[in-house]
Amino acid sequence: MKLAFVDFVFEEREAIRLEGFEIEVHPPLRTPAELVAAAAGTDVLLMRDQFGQVTAEVLAACPRLKLIVTRSAGYDHIDLEAARARGIVVCNVPDYGAHMIAEHAFGLMLAVARNICRGHERYRRLQRFDDTGLGGVELYGKTLGVIGTGRIGRHSIRIGQGFGMAILAYDVAPDEALAAMLGFHYRPLDEVLANADFITLHVPLIPDTRHLIDAEALARVKPGAILVNTSRGGVVDTLALKEALVAGRLRGAGLDVLEDERTAYHDFGQAHVVITPHLGWYTQEARDRILQISLQNVRAWMAGEPVNRVA
Repeated sequence: MKLAFVDFVFEEREAIRLEGFEIEVHPPLRTPAELVAAAAGTDVLLMRDQFGQVTAEVLAACPRLKLIVTRSAGYDHIDLEAARARGIVVCNVPDYGAHMIAEHAFGLMLAVARNICRGHERYRRLQRFDDTGLGGVELYGKTLGVIGTGRIGRHSIRIGQGFGMAILAYDVAPDEALAAMLGFHYRPLDEVLANADFITLHVPLIPDTRHLIDAEALARVKPGAILVNTSRGGVVDTLALKEALVAGRLRGAGLDVLEDERTAYHDFGQAHVVITPHLGWYTQEARDRILQISLQNVRAWMAGEPVNRVA
């Protein structure tokens, strides 16, 4: 059988060990034509979520394809309905260490709250060891709003409590047993937005969460709050966020994800925004875990017992 390993950037070739496959390795593939060229003659496609889109048209051009494994938790880059219609199994890597994304969220939170990047850039570019205008705000004693209390959200709750923060959370399916165990409270989204000094987003991008944080939601946010997004760019309406920042509604934002992050540049002007290029997941340990779970997905499918299946 043939396997195309695409969007190969982070892994080591010698770590790919699969018996019974002829394996091709490709760099990041962004256009449909590039993806089809790599996948059309293969049985299995292993890809990432940061580059190409597996549309119905791509699938139609790959009649031999039987399995897609995305080396990510997110799978909104794959047309699942079209895959099901063609009998193609789709698997993901649902949990490769949610803690590191929560850690990154707090890195962004601190960078904004304490003007870390501004101070660094002042010294590096202007050669000024000067704290004028760089007074920050503390996390201790503040309220953290956690939107989404899945694996990543739960780590954020624990970290926030370690900073001495009170926790308000919103989730479409509240886990009251978890709330009792960890000592936080679920509230409606509007109430969380209105009372949180810091807001961190940990929801998947699905139709119900696209632009969850829009102009209407931002109008309800507590003045001076800091927003952090390490989930998916489409959860936040970028134009509405820019307007809220310019208007001074938000103190700042920390963003590891953006809408159209690979194809568009979003100019936030002089607003206090710290942006990292989708680094929340990217640690050496996580990279290795993702690869091994992806390979396990292929082996389980070969054995006739697919795991981590999303379609």
